[in-house]
Amino acid sequence: MNTADGMNTTDITSPIVFDDVSFVYPTDGDGAMSTDGAAAAAVAAAPGAAPTPDAAPDAPPEQVFGGLSLQIPSGVTSLVGPNGVGKSTFLLLAGARLFPTEGVVTIFGRDTREFAPGASGAGAAAGTGASAAADAATSPGAAVNTAPAAEIDPDLESERNELVSFVYQNMEFETEQPLGELLDLVYEAGIWENKSAAFTRELIDLLELGPELGKRTGELSKGGMQRAVIAFSLLYGSRIIAMDEPVFALEENQKQRVFEYLVDIAARFSRTVLFSAHELTITESYSDNMLLFGKDGSLVFGPTDEVLTREAVERAYQVPYDLLHRKEQLYREMLRGGDV
Repeated sequence: MNTADGMNTTDITSPIVFDDVSFVYPTDGDGAMSTDGAAAAAVAAAPGAAPTPDAAPDAPPEQVFGGLSLQIPSGVTSLVGPNGVGKSTFLLLAGARLFPTEGVVTIFGRDTREFAPGASGAGAAAGTGASAAADAATSPGAAVNTAPAAEIDPDLESERNELVSFVYQNMEFETEQPLGELLDLVYEAGIWENKSAAFTRELIDLLELGPELGKRTGELSKGGMQRAVIAFSLLYGSRIIAMDEPVFALEENQKQRVFEYLVDIAARFSRTVLFSAHELTITESYSDNMLLFGKDGSLVFGPTDEVLTREAVERAYQVPYDLLHRKEQLYREMLRGGDV
């Protein structure tokens, strides 16, 4: 994928910096994804989602990025583009859940490979191997691993979580504790300095979780689970929150409230939020900057109001603009499956 337009990669003050990054999912000798590569993709994907890595159409099937250099500033950045062009993989690299094959990704100046399992293999997926309850309490937004993966050192995991938490698309896990207890556990384990019960109540009201507090996570609807995971990420307080399709299962009014709140949190507490979404109205209204991924492997980065033009969107998706909105609606209906 091409280097993002107009980026100066020498500014170390940016929360996230990609410096000449390449990423390749491992394959076997026949060109198929190897067992290790499949495991990495499975951990990267949400439970229940097809473990298929993003890949640029003009590159070998297993290569996602090559020589990518850019900086992500503080504030809210959206990732937009058709399926299979690298959005999820970019988020996982930025969130220190995947690691470059070549080049360096830094978050607040730290090389993400410091957080790799065993601090060894680039391109491997990080997994805690912990229970779902522990994941919810100490690694907000971490997927429950369904594929084998080396364990990350607990101290390093804690350091990573202070820097960045990850909200996976379509996340599912089960715990014995009811949601209300989990919310308190996450907040207690988190990094906010001045904690107040009012903040928890504020999020419960915002995300309409009151009726869900006595339920276990396995009893939540898809939309309820998504709202709970968003609450976990905010209660923990990581300096960066990376979110992969975080609101696809929510009602329109819920989406608006969530993103208005995320924009406010980012501004008030100097947090950095990255999110992917298929809804152009969401990305246009609630992001300062945008990464627009194209089917041709291109990547354009800049202020949202400059990047999100009709011409640029049609070029990226290779679909007429008016038809694209209908495709978005169908995709949302498919993801939601009627369960809110």
